[in-house]
Amino acid sequence: MKKSLLAMAALLAAGSALAQSSVTIYGRVDLSVGSIKDDGTGAGANKGKNINQMFHGGQGGLTTSRWGLRGTEDLGGGLKAAFQLENRFNPDTGASQDPFFRGEASLSLIGGFGQLKLGRSTTVYDDMRALGQSRDVFDSAFTASSNGVFARGGDYSSRWDNKISYYSPDLGGFYVGVDHALNEKTGTDVRDGYALKVGYATKVLNVGLGYQDEKRRTTNNNITTITRSDKYTVLAARYDFGAFALSGMVNWRDGGQPANGDDEEYSIGVQVPMDAWTFSAGLASAKTKKATTAGNNGKASGFALGVTYSLSKRTRLYAGYRDVEVKNNVGIKTKDERLYAIGVRHDF
Repeated sequence: MKKSLLAMAALLAAGSALAQSSVTIYGRVDLSVGSIKDDGTGAGANKGKNINQMFHGGQGGLTTSRWGLRGTEDLGGGLKAAFQLENRFNPDTGASQDPFFRGEASLSLIGGFGQLKLGRSTTVYDDMRALGQSRDVFDSAFTASSNGVFARGGDYSSRWDNKISYYSPDLGGFYVGVDHALNEKTGTDVRDGYALKVGYATKVLNVGLGYQDEKRRTTNNNITTITRSDKYTVLAARYDFGAFALSGMVNWRDGGQPANGDDEEYSIGVQVPMDAWTFSAGLASAKTKKATTAGNNGKASGFALGVTYSLSKRTRLYAGYRDVEVKNNVGIKTKDERLYAIGVRHDF
């Protein structure tokens, strides 16, 4: 009898713990088949060739494939602990991307004060970039600003390791986020910096400003050299008109190294839902200027079209087209690329 009572007490305790905690397995698989052709001078031996291939989502699809674990525990008094571990992988080969939890590896405390997050995750500046591209062909590999249109003078890091982040609660529609990445490593291409976002969101409107100050360092024999120092500022917005939605952004990069110059970038996208179909289009342009290395100056533009068809809440078919043109300082096309692909994405 005593053993039965002890066993029942253990089961009740375990049930109580499970009721206060939750862990979810989630994921996404995205594959497409298509063709890519580059007539630019930078294509090398592949210039002018149609290359037919299977793309994993990040190359020529809607999103990178992933699986992950996330969970929360109710600590009482309105306080929760949360974690997220997310792997990214290439389903065309089965290879895992590096690092293993490339998407996210974080631990958070959440309460009335907002959210405090530690670990690896996207920067708050990247949140604003995603907002500006959210209706531009599904913020995907087909998005007009992707694959060389933006970031001619140097790309930002969308995720930071060793990051401390704070996200405010809803402040009457206003929101704030802050990041700081700690410089813990030695060696080549070590990155640290800080980022900020402020914005205002309603059911139909979301507008925000993002800023990221990022440095890349190399340390040899206890001597640290800053190899890049860039400051990024983005103004982004999205508005839902009901029958269609628009998103857009203006982005500036202030280059810390004169040889790389400064970037000025623009994009706009539209998305139109029609029953199970969703149609989208996007335009983007960019200019790199003031580079003391003349070859780093130039212009770029992109145009994109896409459509999805929902087979269910978790599975959709899609097709996309992207046209990218990049010119150097004397007008030579270093990239003149077109991508076509059709695919399927399944969420679980």
